Amino acid sequence: MCELLVGNLESGDRLEALIFSAIYLKWINTGQIPCFEDGGHPRPNRHAEISRLIFRELERIYCMKDTSLQEVLSIRKIHPCLPSFKAEFTASVPLTRIRDVAHWGDIPHDLKLQIKHTIQNKLHRNAGPEDLVATEAMLARITRNPEEYSEAFVEQFKIIHHELKDFSMLGNLTEQLESIKESFDDRSLSALTLFLECKERLDNLEESKDALDKSIDLLLKTAQSLNTLREVIVKGLESSLRNDVPDAAIAMRQKWRLCEIGLEDYSFLLLSRFLNALEVVGGAQQLKENAESKNVSSWNGPLGSLFVGIRQLGLSGWKPEECTAIGNELLAWKEKGLSEKEGSEDGKAVWALRLKATLDRSRRLTEEYSEALPQMFPQKVEMLGKALGIPENSVRTYNEAEIRAGVIFQVSKLCTLLLKAVRSTLGSQGWDVLVPGAAHGTLIQFGKLNYLIETRLDIAYSVSVIIQYMSSPTVDRWAVVKQILCYLKGAPGDEVTAAGNNIKGVVLLQELAHLSHLGVRAGQEKVIFVICEDDDKIADIQKLNGKCVRHNTTSNFPVKDL
Repeated sequence: MCELLVGNLESGDRLEALIFSAIYLKWINTGQIPCFEDGGHPRPNRHAEISRLIFRELERIYCMKDTSLQEVLSIRKIHPCLPSFKAEFTASVPLTRIRDVAHWGDIPHDLKLQIKHTIQNKLHRNAGPEDLVATEAMLARITRNPEEYSEAFVEQFKIIHHELKDFSMLGNLTEQLESIKESFDDRSLSALTLFLECKERLDNLEESKDALDKSIDLLLKTAQSLNTLREVIVKGLESSLRNDVPDAAIAMRQKWRLCEIGLEDYSFLLLSRFLNALEVVGGAQQLKENAESKNVSSWNGPLGSLFVGIRQLGLSGWKPEECTAIGNELLAWKEKGLSEKEGSEDGKAVWALRLKATLDRSRRLTEEYSEALPQMFPQKVEMLGKALGIPENSVRTYNEAEIRAGVIFQVSKLCTLLLKAVRSTLGSQGWDVLVPGAAHGTLIQFGKLNYLIETRLDIAYSVSVIIQYMSSPTVDRWAVVKQILCYLKGAPGDEVTAAGNNIKGVVLLQELAHLSHLGVRAGQEKVIFVICEDDDKIADIQKLNGKCVRHNTTSNFPVKDL
C-alpha cells in the first residue's frame, strides 16, 4: 500500500489509489482481513516507518490546491487506520515490555507460554489490530481475580495495553486531546479547556426527566465548544509539511489530525443525543405548536445544532463555501426571529418560508454527499471484496454504513425533523419527496413481507431480496407502487433497503430520514419515493388499494386513481 500511495501519481490514479487504500485499511482495522506472519519478521518499528511515509504523502495531497472533494473524503478515512510513528515506536526495538512480562518470575508457566505465543511473537513479527484485541482479552483474564497475580505484574501488563492503544491510535478523545495540549497556545488552550469541561459535565449528567432541559442546553453548549476547538485545530493544519520538518513535529501533526477527525466523530454522537432529546420533548409537533403561538425561541436549539452539523461538514472539506453560506443563513433567521407582520405579509409565514428555503438547501447538501459516495466506493468495494474473500453482507452494506456512520446522517435527520415542523407550520402538503418521478400500476397493501412470499410466488424473489436487508420484516404501515405487480413495503426504523429492479415507486406511510438505508438505496436504484404522514392523505391513499393508480411526485397529491 505504501508503494501504491507514495509516489508521483497522476490525479486520476491518485483518487483510485486513495479509495482502494481506504477500503483495504478499514477491513484491516475491523478484522475483516486478518494479519498473518509471512516469514519476514518485521518489527513494529517497520509499521511505524511506513505509516510516517504514508502520512506525509496524505498531508501533501490534502493541502494541494487541485485536491478533489472525493480525495479529501478518502484521505480522512485512511488517517484513523494508520499506526503511530512516535519516536518510541520507530526505535529499532520497540514495545519490548511484552518480552519482559512474558518471562515474569511469579506467574504460571502456561500463562507465560500463552503471552509469548498469542501476543509477543505475533507483535514482534507482524503487528496488527488483532494484537490489541488479544491483549485486551488477556488483561481481562489477569484482572478477573484481583489477588491471583501480583500488583507489579498486572501494572506492567496494563502499561503494555496502553502502549498498544497508543501505537494503534485508539485512545479515547479526551486522551488524544490531552496528548496535544503541550503544543497549544493560550487561545487554543482556552478552547480545549472549555470543550473538555463541557464534555465532562455531559458525561456525568444523570439521565432523568428533570435533567432533560439541562441535557439539551449542555449538548448544544458542548457542540458549540467542539466547533470552536475544531476550527482552531483545522486552522493549525492548513499549512503543508516542509521537507525539512523534524520527525517529532510530524508525529505531533498526526496527533492533531486524529484529534480533528475524532472531534468530527464526537459531533455525530452529540447530534444523535440532541435529536433523541428533542423527540422526547415533542419533536416536530412541539416546534410546530410553538411556531403557531409565535414563540420560536424553542427553535433556537435545533437550528443551533443544525448550524453545528453544517459547520462540521465544512471543516471536513465538504463544500466549505456552501456550508458557510447555509450557516450564515441559519444564524440570520435565528437572530431575526418572527415578526407579527413583514410589510403586508403574515410574519409567521414569511419566517417559515425563509427557514424552509435554507432547510431545503441544507438537505440538498446532504443528498449531494450521498450521491458522491456511490460514485466512489461500490464498484471498488465489490472488486476488492471478492478478491479478498470479504463476507457478502459487508460488501453490500459498505456504502450505506459509511453514510450512516457520518455527521451527514445526523444532519439529514435534523433537516427532516425541521422541514416537517416548517411544513406543518405553513399548512402545506403532508408529504415529502425523497426521489422524484412518475410511474403507474396497481396499488396493493399488505402488513407483512413474509405473507407475500407465501402467497405471491410470482414476486417472491423480489420480496426475498428486500427481506435480506431487513432486521425485522414486520411493519404496520407501508406502500409500494409497481409497474405490473404491487405490494406494500414498510420500514421499521431505518433498517429496510429497497431492492428489485421491478419496484417502480414507493409511498411510505411513516417518517424516514433522507439518508436512511431505504432512502439511500431508492435513490441509487432511481425508485420514486414519497413519505406521507398526513392522516387524511393516508386515508385517501388506502381507499385506492387494489386500483390502478398513477404515482407522480410533481402533482398536488402523490397517488391518484387512473
